Amino acid sequence: MSRTARQKLWLRVHWWLGVSAGFVFVLSGVTGSALVFYQAIDEWLNPERRTVVDSGPYRSFEEMVAAARAARPDLPGPYGLFLPQERSGVVEAWFKAPVGESGHVQDIEVTIDPYHAKVLSRDRIWGQTFVSFIYELHKGWLLDKVGETLVGFFAFLMILSVGTGLYLWWPKAWRYRQAIGFSPGGSTIRRYYDVHKLAGIAGSLVLLVLACTGLYLEFPEYVVPLVKVVVPVPDETELRSTMSPEARPISIDQAVVIAKRHFSSGELKWIGLPQHADGVIEIGLRQPGEARRTSGESIVWLDQYSGVVLGVRDWRLLTSGETFLAWLFPLHNGEALGVIGRIIVFVTGFVPLILYITGIRMWWLKRVARRRQKHAPDVGMARVSAEMHPVRVSQN
Repeated sequence: MSRTARQKLWLRVHWWLGVSAGFVFVLSGVTGSALVFYQAIDEWLNPERRTVVDSGPYRSFEEMVAAARAARPDLPGPYGLFLPQERSGVVEAWFKAPVGESGHVQDIEVTIDPYHAKVLSRDRIWGQTFVSFIYELHKGWLLDKVGETLVGFFAFLMILSVGTGLYLWWPKAWRYRQAIGFSPGGSTIRRYYDVHKLAGIAGSLVLLVLACTGLYLEFPEYVVPLVKVVVPVPDETELRSTMSPEARPISIDQAVVIAKRHFSSGELKWIGLPQHADGVIEIGLRQPGEARRTSGESIVWLDQYSGVVLGVRDWRLLTSGETFLAWLFPLHNGEALGVIGRIIVFVTGFVPLILYITGIRMWWLKRVARRRQKHAPDVGMARVSAEMHPVRVSQN
């Protein structure tokens, strides 16, 4: 097959991908951009529920849990405490509430002022607040597992779309300057093509990273076994506390002290609380250098009665496979590279919108030009042809 025939084939594939999946790419991109700064947006929208005044040391975690339980005596739990990223943030206590007889559960958030162990809100339902709604829309179109499968499929189509776009753009060795140029004096179609081309080039690498990491987030049950074929990833071990008639649980604050002995420089990020008599306490910390800045990757598991350490996950000692997997989510939301990374992901989220608008606009203008060509006199054929084929004309 000649180069011209291959280009026509891949141009057709690229066009159909844009037409059939372009709007989904736009939806994923725009909602993803919103989620990059979801905590700041949530605090801005709900300052009375999500922000506090820094007023000294935190109250004990036992007091916070007691306050959360008093606010929601109708629910078991909470199953976890999540600490704020800033001193002006709140501690989140999360509960699970059954929904009808279907077996489904809702996650309920109770926000707590950590300086006074005071409840600020008790009825924030996951999926019904603005930010969590955007999250569920981004993750699975509000269609649960079916939606997540579809989003994963469209992530694969995104990879194919970016790949075909790069193939169609890739210039010959002596035409790189032309390939990254912009022609303000060209035809209308040419100008749209240049914007489409430059936006695609600028965002291609990050879009590929976002699509590939999105595939993992939607299909971890398939991606992890594939990674295990190449590099070691240890299997997870189920840990249990040892029960006895006389045993009484240790306090949450004691558990935090024990965990910090293993990671003295670690920043406490979250606490997983046991929901069963043989459940364990999980303490999540972030050590310096960890890619996941919001929640960390280092974990200590403790027997809820004796405080004995049952397991430790140390970021510095992860296998190559575990390290690879640990980087995927922070690359997806940009936090692996700090504020700069988040800004890059935020901006890139709007690239599919630019590509979609310019692609549709080029298609429409070419359609109009073809109609004009049918009725154009011979003297105007060259000008109309130039409008229809900006890429071919520019390379002559």
